[in-house]
Amino acid sequence: MLDIMDYQERSLNGPVMKADEFDMALAMKIRELTAKYEIECDLEQLIVDDKTADAVFHAAVELLVEVGVYQMDTQRVIQFTKDEIYELAAFYSKEPSTAFFGKGDDEMVIKYRTSDDKNPPVLYGGPPAVADQEWFSAYVQSFVQEKSVKGLGINPGLAVLDGMDPKAGTLAELQVVMWEQARIREVLERVGRPGMNLGLLATASSVGSIFEAIRPGLRESHNTQIGIHLMPELKLGWEALIKAHFCRDRGINPWQSSMSMIGGLCRNSADVAVTMVANGLVQMSYGRGPTCSFFPNHLDGSWGTPQSIWAFSAAARASERNIKVVVGSCVCGSPWRTPVALMQAAAVAVINTNSSLAYAWITGHTGLEARLIGQFMNAAAGMDRAKANELGLKILARVADEKKKLESMDEVPFPEVYDIKTVKPKPEYEASLMKILDELAAMGYPI
Repeated sequence: MLDIMDYQERSLNGPVMKADEFDMALAMKIRELTAKYEIECDLEQLIVDDKTADAVFHAAVELLVEVGVYQMDTQRVIQFTKDEIYELAAFYSKEPSTAFFGKGDDEMVIKYRTSDDKNPPVLYGGPPAVADQEWFSAYVQSFVQEKSVKGLGINPGLAVLDGMDPKAGTLAELQVVMWEQARIREVLERVGRPGMNLGLLATASSVGSIFEAIRPGLRESHNTQIGIHLMPELKLGWEALIKAHFCRDRGINPWQSSMSMIGGLCRNSADVAVTMVANGLVQMSYGRGPTCSFFPNHLDGSWGTPQSIWAFSAAARASERNIKVVVGSCVCGSPWRTPVALMQAAAVAVINTNSSLAYAWITGHTGLEARLIGQFMNAAAGMDRAKANELGLKILARVADEKKKLESMDEVPFPEVYDIKTVKPKPEYEASLMKILDELAAMGYPI
């Protein structure tokens, strides 16, 4: 079976190709394959059926065999055989994955999950995006203090620390990373959850800063993951392989995350679903991690749309039936920290939960939102698929109507919805979210 060192040899000896030539070959082949396998996005059926899921998987295998992966640093194509890809899928399918994170009372277990599983996805949702130095700790604490949050899938990063820009590959990056980890550690101790898993490093993007943060008492094998991502679309460099090798040596579960963009080289949701499965398979081949996130979005950065939800369902169900890795994704909406975003997250939750989602690593943008989204996933688990699909469509229609009424799509800053001294949600914000629960219940969501 493929080993990580096979990537070394193929990166140096594969066919030479310019990046734009690879892009064109991929774009044309994905169009050919979605037509060949009759894969079409049905926006009235967001939870993808078995036949479509299997077609997506086999098209992904053929895409890898016909096009391969582009090695950006050597400008060569890493090639695969069909037997190698099917052997990898069989390896994962033989014993469906389970992942262990955290330790002691804060241990978290994430298992392979089917689309009709009555056990809900694990709430692995941390505080995403950029935070200000003033409220960084409060933002993290809003999630840590929620007992239903079993681990932090991610943590926020600082844009500026004491006037210092954490530019990647500089000493400033390292300084900011270490400041962030110290503040996170303080929050865990204060809340009484020292063994909690912390997920991805945020500001650390260079190999040097990532490796520096892995040390006793800070980031260790039980409480961290390191991203070994393939870039959209099917592009790889030495850094991802080096990080994967480091994870293997240190006993760290790598963060395998497959992303693709609707409207770019992949025209539509069908193209994206196939490409995401191909992307995930490659990461599994050199990373050997037990988990894989699928995250489709649009070129403008938006997600949680009918098109991206369908693409996730297609990729997740293809994995559920043919690979059996532990599947994750984001369950959230926009604009951040608003009632309409929570309603959008409810639609994502009901569709994704019934499409084999096993963990959600971004679940809103406050601890309160994470708690409520966890309730959405709990309520959706084991729901009849036809009912879940109908409910998801109904909520998305309401979301579209409500967004037309918004004067701005700008995010609401964290200090406007939480008291950063007491780390409690402000009454008006909490009341607005609770109103959404009433509206969802009236639509038939069994909250």
